[in-house]
Amino acid sequence: MPKKPESLGDGLKLKKPEHIGFFLKSLHHTLRQTFDESLRKQGVELSFAQFSALFNLHCDPGVTGAQIARRAMVSAQTMNSALHGLELDGYIERRPHPLTRRADSWTLTDAGLEELARARQVGTAIFARMLGGFEAEEIDAFEDYLRRCIAALGGDSATIGTDDRPQRRQNAGVSNTRNV
Repeated sequence: MPKKPESLGDGLKLKKPEHIGFFLKSLHHTLRQTFDESLRKQGVELSFAQFSALFNLHCDPGVTGAQIARRAMVSAQTMNSALHGLELDGYIERRPHPLTRRADSWTLTDAGLEELARARQVGTAIFARMLGGFEAEEIDAFEDYLRRCIAALGGDSATIGTDDRPQRRQNAGVSNTRNV
């Protein structure tokens, strides 16, 4: 991947529909890199996998490490390492899973909730910068396009980002009556 994401496509003249995947992967890579660098600059000592774990545990307390790994799009080994680091830092607690003896159930501690809040502030600034050139209606349309792409490929976009959507739209002054 090039160091400067703004150069993507400038000389490549990517216009065909199959090139969208290249742009999505480039956006994903650039976003994760920006997020990791911004967390470090703000003194938040979390990796993207650790942030994702805290976020998932906030949204779905008691979830297993394997479920978090799938949601974060990282390997089970990477997530296992992230969870153990978070546990050592006192951000999460492990309990026996109520449905299976083969998995652990993870929950946030108060310290984990505070660290998540700090990381989310960093994320909010990044997304504001990334989407700053868009009108609220364009952001809603973009989100709709992405959800439809995920659904067309058989993925579950219904749970992605649902915890903050009404608040974001309210803050943007946009009323949206479509079902997603």
